[in-house]
Amino acid sequence: MHVMFIPSWYHNQRNPVHGSFFKEQALAIQESGVKVTVAYNEIWPLTLLFKVKEKIGLSFKIEENLRTYRYKNFNYLPKNPKMFNIFNKRLDKLYNEIVKKEGKIDLIHCQSSFWAGISAAYISKKYNIPLVITEHSSLDKAVYIKESYKPFIKKSYLDADVLIAVGNGLKKEMSEFSGRNDIRVIHNLIPVENFYISENKNKTFTFFSLAFLEGEKGMDVLIKSFNKYFKNSNSKLLIGGEGSQKEYLINLSKELKIDSKIEFLGALSRKEVSDYMSLCDAFVLASKYETFGVVYIEALASGKPVIGTLNGGAEDIINSNNGLIVKINDIDDLGNAMINIMNNINLYKPEEIRDECIKRFSKIKITNEILEVYNSLLEGRL
Repeated sequence: MHVMFIPSWYHNQRNPVHGSFFKEQALAIQESGVKVTVAYNEIWPLTLLFKVKEKIGLSFKIEENLRTYRYKNFNYLPKNPKMFNIFNKRLDKLYNEIVKKEGKIDLIHCQSSFWAGISAAYISKKYNIPLVITEHSSLDKAVYIKESYKPFIKKSYLDADVLIAVGNGLKKEMSEFSGRNDIRVIHNLIPVENFYISENKNKTFTFFSLAFLEGEKGMDVLIKSFNKYFKNSNSKLLIGGEGSQKEYLINLSKELKIDSKIEFLGALSRKEVSDYMSLCDAFVLASKYETFGVVYIEALASGKPVIGTLNGGAEDIINSNNGLIVKINDIDDLGNAMINIMNNINLYKPEEIRDECIKRFSKIKITNEILEVYNSLLEGRL
């Protein structure tokens, strides 16, 4: 079986961890014995014009053991739906190059409809190849998806032979948008082997939060809650990530005179994420919306209790054995949950939390679910 794996976003020279969970899924599928070739239309914004030193056009490289073909070029029609015609042609060039160099493609699996699913549906129809789309993004919450794009996204959903959502909240949204009632739920694959339980005992109770520092992640609510409930306690808050709100959040912590207890870590490598997850006492993310919540799983794989919100993704992950779920934008509900976790930390058993996480979200489990879709589709059972 030869799968053309198409990510909507992927790592590049400017962002080496972008789309890392796509890469991890492709590697896991390849390790199962499936031939995987990555096809990535690397779209550059016009703001990088005259700044990018890379060569435009087709390129090939084995990247971390994945045979990866890229088509690099600018988006010359930003915010114009006609750009999809250009993207389709670029993916067509990638497809033909891959067939020429790697052989016949049996199945296309793309990650998110915007933009990959739109172009993948075009290739699927043109060359009569089965198509699987796994959606990771919410149409309702996405900042960059204009109304004029939605008919193209809907068409890709309807054209897909199998449509997958990474969480039940996202599945409900996708079903209402597309009218499809046969959407499957397969959670994101997490390399739990990269996370570990630490024997470290902190003298200061340490909360850790990690996300892009944007408004929907609720970091301002977390800081205000931490200020109200932990200002005079033996605790600290570590915040990882970069984003447009970073300066605002730093200034907020200074205004509240709690900046001595909050540390902004900046962008973290995958190894650093693993280390901080293991060294903290509890993980907390007060985001307003999640399609899944990879960071929750990473914390659980490290044996840590987690606090999340009723954001559509956390409900698939957090239960009474591994943490607490609170209301969105509720400073008091969040603060009380954090106090509860801190006061009852000994009731949470790291080994049990990690074992349950592995049973539900391990690489083997999720890969087998994906392979079942592939095999059923190619054997005509779907």
